[in-house]
Amino acid sequence: MASPKENDDTAIKNRIITHMNTSHQDSLTRYLRQTHHLPLSTARHATLHSLTLNTLTLTLSPSPTAPKYQIPITPPLKTYPEARARLAAMDAAACTALDLAPYTLTHYTPPHGFRLFVFIVIFLETLLLSRRANFLPPSHVYHVLTQLLPYYGAQIASFCARTHLVILAIIYAIHGVQAWRMDRTRLRR
Repeated sequence: MASPKENDDTAIKNRIITHMNTSHQDSLTRYLRQTHHLPLSTARHATLHSLTLNTLTLTLSPSPTAPKYQIPITPPLKTYPEARARLAAMDAAACTALDLAPYTLTHYTPPHGFRLFVFIVIFLETLLLSRRANFLPPSHVYHVLTQLLPYYGAQIASFCARTHLVILAIIYAIHGVQAWRMDRTRLRR
């Protein structure tokens, strides 16, 4: 018969395993990426299989034949109630080692107002400039330009037809540099 201490430890371990699998899968993913150098696409499906005072055992699938990955807990836990602080410290260390922020974005807010206007303009520019034929007669774009701007519409259409690839290259270059800069500055810790 199990002692009350063993029953308490088993209950605490089960609570920790359930909590980590339901609320902190991103931490489990970071542990695997740091210690076993797995790519994000593989590590993202990590689940905590078992926990001892010395190790975490993670798997990538619920199958009993799936490989198990051991992650040492250093220094080892003395009791299971210490796990919360130690696992949080391990996550912080993994974030530092992987150069990641300690939080995971789970919600996307679409642009609105002025930013939505800018998105629509750039989307339409990219769409319209993708084909030279859009700015030559008898296209709808050429027709709309000459109707809206009777004196300059034909010249604007001719200019766009001649330079559409250059304008597209400039748009792509600006957005490539902007994405690179954002990755290096605002998206880093």
